[in-house]
Amino acid sequence: MLIGEVFEEFINVVQENNRYTIGLVNDNMTVTLCSNKAEIGRQIDVNRPDKHNAFFEVRVKGQDFGFLWVSGNDENLPMISKLLNESLTVRLMYEINQKTLNQKVTKDDELVKYILNTENFDMNHVLSLLDELEIDKNKPRVAIYVVHNEGFNTKDVMRLKMKPDSKEIIYSLLNSKCLLIFKDLPETCQSSTDFKPFIRDYIRSLREWEMTDCYYFVGSIQKKLRQYAISYQNCLWLKNHVTYEKDVPVFFSDYLYDYFLSKVAVDDIRDVFDYYRECGKGVDIEEMVDICDKLFVNDFNLTQAADDLFLHKNTLIYKLKKYEEVFQIDVRGSFQGKVLLMLISYALREYQKRVQVGDEA
Repeated sequence: MLIGEVFEEFINVVQENNRYTIGLVNDNMTVTLCSNKAEIGRQIDVNRPDKHNAFFEVRVKGQDFGFLWVSGNDENLPMISKLLNESLTVRLMYEINQKTLNQKVTKDDELVKYILNTENFDMNHVLSLLDELEIDKNKPRVAIYVVHNEGFNTKDVMRLKMKPDSKEIIYSLLNSKCLLIFKDLPETCQSSTDFKPFIRDYIRSLREWEMTDCYYFVGSIQKKLRQYAISYQNCLWLKNHVTYEKDVPVFFSDYLYDYFLSKVAVDDIRDVFDYYRECGKGVDIEEMVDICDKLFVNDFNLTQAADDLFLHKNTLIYKLKKYEEVFQIDVRGSFQGKVLLMLISYALREYQKRVQVGDEA
């Protein structure tokens, strides 16, 4: 029992001065714990304090623990008893906070396990756990996958929800080196562009929380509980497919083009694009891939893409005309042509990679 353990320890600490008897009285006015064991079981009226006996109701975080009784023949009894009451209250508050924190971590671990179980997703259980943790189920969230090659300090992770900006997170230490956080997003930060500064600030606060020398992978924004796991899977894709460095967040939204093209099986389309491979023998593949990347990121806005490429807009248009002539497609005026250019650049890039490693001639 929490109060028993805390009170016994409390007595041992304060009994350096044995001029006082310190006890705990329950609602039936029976002494249940006491520094003087002979007093245990005695009936005592907590409503009748005097110059030798002081009583304080012990109530911490909505929990009643009875009454603290301090007895002595010392003129300093009023002052000493108040100090003892404050000390016991602080100690109980600390223990309750720690116990609650440990319970929440356990519930969070269970919640993450259910969220990631996409094959047998139990919505009722997920909602029940969210209610227990007092987490808003309607907030959109994004997965932040944090990897520390040396392993995390478990105590730092357990204390994570004590951060003011982390009370609504869902998180779990998947193993000693991998921490998964589903970070809640405010209404002002729910677009793919607005949320980046918000997440960068949050990750900066994690680093200040001693989570340094880590790799941070940020998934896609998801509003439905069933799709939180997709955001986590996006993080895993980033870890396996892009370059990254310590303490610098990598955002899935920056790699949508690469992600969707990675879903295209080159072997399935190689025969279809064999004709374009022959047509593009004189094309600078690396430059073409770079141009396609910038066009995609900028929604095919030629002015913005040219700026990112450090080219004059007319130079970019000239190059696109060349691609249209070489591959016989309409890039600038046709949606289908844009998609084809993306696929052709991907196919040529993958073919070039195979040639470099000797897979094809």
